[in-house]
Amino acid sequence: MRLWKSWIVTQKDISVFRRNKYLLYSFILFPVLMGVVFPVTFIFALNAQATSLTHVQLLTAAGQVANEATTFLILIAAFLPSIVGSYSFVGEKIEKSLEPLLATPTTDGELLLGKSLASFVPCLAATFIGGAISASILDVWSYTKLGVLLLPDVYWLMVLFVMAPLVCIMSVEANVIVSSRMNDIRAAQQIGSLISLPLILFVILAAATALASVLMAVLVIAVLAVVDVTLFYLSKKTFKREEILTKWK
Repeated sequence: MRLWKSWIVTQKDISVFRRNKYLLYSFILFPVLMGVVFPVTFIFALNAQATSLTHVQLLTAAGQVANEATTFLILIAAFLPSIVGSYSFVGEKIEKSLEPLLATPTTDGELLLGKSLASFVPCLAATFIGGAISASILDVWSYTKLGVLLLPDVYWLMVLFVMAPLVCIMSVEANVIVSSRMNDIRAAQQIGSLISLPLILFVILAAATALASVLMAVLVIAVLAVVDVTLFYLSKKTFKREEILTKWK
C-alpha cells in the first residue's frame, strides 16, 4: 500500500471539509458542548452539595464527577464521524467528483485509508480539544475549591488517548461503509448515527451509575479493539469500486 496516495485523498477531503460551513460548525459545537456544558453542569451540582459534605467526601465526589465528564467526551468521537463520514462518498457523488476519483490508479485499500483518515484526524482533534477544555474547567474549580488538580489522571488519559481513538476508528469505519452504499447525505447520517447508539447508552449508564473507572475503561477498550478489527475487514470486503462506478445513478 502506498501511503502517500492515501494521504493525497485525505488532504483533498479535508480541504473540502474546510469549505463546508455545516462541518465547521459541527467541529466547533461538539467540543464546546462536551467540554464546557457538562463540566459546568457537574460543578454546579457539586457546589450545591458542598456545604453538606466533608472535604474528603467532596474530593471523592469531585473525582467521580471528573470521570463522568471525561466519559461524555466519547460522544465527540462517536458522533462527529457520522456527520463527516457521510460526506466521504455521498458528498462526492452529489458533487460529481466521485467517479473521477474512483477511476484514479489507487487501490481500494489506499482509497479507503485516505477517506478514513480524512474523517479520523479532524474528529480526534476535536475530541482532544474538548478534553483539554473540560480538564481546564474542572481543574480551575478543583484547585480553587479543594486545592488539588483533578486532571489528568489515569482514567482521563485512557479515555482520551486510547478509548477515544478506538471509538473514532469504529465510527469512521462504520460510516465510511454506510456512505459508500448510499446516495443521500441525510440518510447516510441517520444510519451512521444509529451506530453510535450503543455508545450513547454506555455513556449514560456509566454516568448515571458511577461506573466510570479504570477497570471499565480497560473492558471497553478490549471490546472496541475487536469491533475495530472486524469493521476493518468488513469495509474491505464490502467496498466494490466497480459496483459504485456502474450502479450509482
